[in-house]
Order: sequence, then structure tokens, then C-alpha cells
Amino acid sequence: MNRSEAKFHNTAVKMDDALILLLEHKEFKDISIMDICEKAGVNRSTFYAHYENLYDLLKETQERAVSEFFVSFGASTLGAADFSKMTADELIFITPQYLVPYLTFIKKNRRLYEVYNNSGAFQIGEMDKQLIENIFVPIYAKNGVTDKKIVEYMSRYFISGVTAITMEWMKRGCEDDILFICEVISVCVRPSMRAAGL
Repeated sequence: MNRSEAKFHNTAVKMDDALILLLEHKEFKDISIMDICEKAGVNRSTFYAHYENLYDLLKETQERAVSEFFVSFGASTLGAADFSKMTADELIFITPQYLVPYLTFIKKNRRLYEVYNNSGAFQIGEMDKQLIENIFVPIYAKNGVTDKKIVEYMSRYFISGVTAITMEWMKRGCEDDILFICEVISVCVRPSMRAAGL
């Protein structure tokens, strides 16, 4: 990355950060381009050099947060995993080992995640795409499910269920303990499991 590219990137990061900070105190619908510019310390022409509108900024901010999540979570390692050598138990990712980092990310980025999911502007998010491509598709293939259409339906069902639970958790201010939410997700996805107290 040359110097001008680095400057362009750093300015975009400032605007991403400005949006996240503003979302802590305002609804997305109440945030203006001027608010972003003032918080990021840039002018309107700089904003428009990067984005057409606030939804473009929202999408980029969410994608950056997801990218940071996957790097910190080690998704590249998961994506490179040899699923053919893993046991059936190792292929179950609905465990605290995987859910705790995911739910911690959601809690930390709650306002951004809520706005992104409620905006209606995006049919499938970057996190969903990466989960499907790097984790679901290889696991389904290991279990003999290779039909693309079936994989898409199954993945959408799974993601929609987990998203519904996390959205309800966010509506409640993420007050319930993360391990409790892990149990709820596990019981819903694997109904044969019986968690204490549920």
C-alpha cells in the first residue's frame, strides 16, 4: 500500500470509527453526513470521495468489524481446516468454544449489528457469507450434502435461527449471560440436548 492509499484507508477507518461512536448515542436514521464529518475530522468532499451515502459507510463499517472478528477468532484457520479428518463431534460448532467469541463480538458491536440487521438494505451479510463459505459448505460436504440449493436453504435456516436469538438478546440489552445464550442456541439447534434450567 503506497502513501496515498494508506491515507485514503486511514480516512475511511476514521469515518468507520465515527459511525460506531455516533451509534452509541443516536439512532442511525438521526445521523447525518455532517455528524460523521465532524466526528471524523473530515470535510463533506472527503466523505463523498469514499461513499455515495450513509448506507455505503454502514456496509463498509460492518464489513470491517466482521473482518476484524474473523481475524481475531481465527476463521482463516477454520477455513483451512481439513474437515475430512475431523470427527462428527469436532464438526459441531454450536459449542461455547465458538459461540462465546461470536456473542462477545455481537455484544461489543451491538448498535452496529442492530442497525445493519434492521436496515433492510442487505440481504446477506459478509459474516454470513464467510460462515457459509468457510465452515458450512465443507461440513455439509463431509456429510454428503453438496447440492448448492440445499446448502443455501440449510445455511439460511441455521443463520436465521441464531440471528433471531441474538437479536432478541440485543433487544434485552445483552443483559443475559453469554453462556446462557450459548445454551439457548445449542438447545434450539440440537434439540436432543437438554440444558439445565431450560
